[in-house]
Amino acid sequence: MFPPPEVAAWRKAWHRAETTPRFTPGTIRMMEYELRYSDLLTLCPQWQDIFVRRVLDFVAPSSTPRILDCGANIGLASLFFKRRYPRARVTAYEPDPALSAMLAANLAANGARDVEARQAALWTSTGALTFTCEGSDSGMIASLPGAVSGQSRTVPSLRLRDVLMQEEVDLLKLDIEGGEDAVLADCEPVLGRVHAIVMALHECAPACRQTPRVLERLTRCGFTYAIDEFVPLTWRPPVTGADTPFPGRALTWAMTVRAWR
Repeated sequence: MFPPPEVAAWRKAWHRAETTPRFTPGTIRMMEYELRYSDLLTLCPQWQDIFVRRVLDFVAPSSTPRILDCGANIGLASLFFKRRYPRARVTAYEPDPALSAMLAANLAANGARDVEARQAALWTSTGALTFTCEGSDSGMIASLPGAVSGQSRTVPSLRLRDVLMQEEVDLLKLDIEGGEDAVLADCEPVLGRVHAIVMALHECAPACRQTPRVLERLTRCGFTYAIDEFVPLTWRPPVTGADTPFPGRALTWAMTVRAWR
């Protein structure tokens, strides 16, 4: 009858999303946060995952954990980390130019100005690359298998390996839409500098599965891992055909991998 404020905010947003056209930017009040968004229908599950289900929660070794928010979108994860650990040192990376602007605005408007926001794609090289901006939370590097449709933009890229070389990281939050295997392979020699990882591991291309390689690499680098939150992406092609034994099944999905030393 009296839901927690996180749940009440989520329900309010869902009701509003039912009558809001897709990909319509706007602003919404959720608890004490004044949030700019690009697509309310995708803000709602983000809020549910992060603030209601707390899928990014972790026990830090100190009150000042070093956190990299890679694939920050509009900033909900960074706001959650600062709510959980007010003295955390957070850097948030988002390549989509429109979302990156919303990220910076949301951090500034909600008491998180000390979070460093950078418009960049975390990748295997520093420079520039072509990024497909889908308009919500599914933009991705255009050269990756199973890339979404959308507007192509040239965006800055940063080599995550070089970032990790600078200092040890308490939590690496990785949500980079299919780039996980390539980035972690490049970072393997320096993954010893990372104490914990929470990763949205995407399978966007049926002919190029990356999960076995990612999990083997984590084991090889000394991590223990757990898998949870498996989400079939039923709205995203392809799906199995009518001529298969299991028609209509999603061939793309995402799942949460938590890894630690």
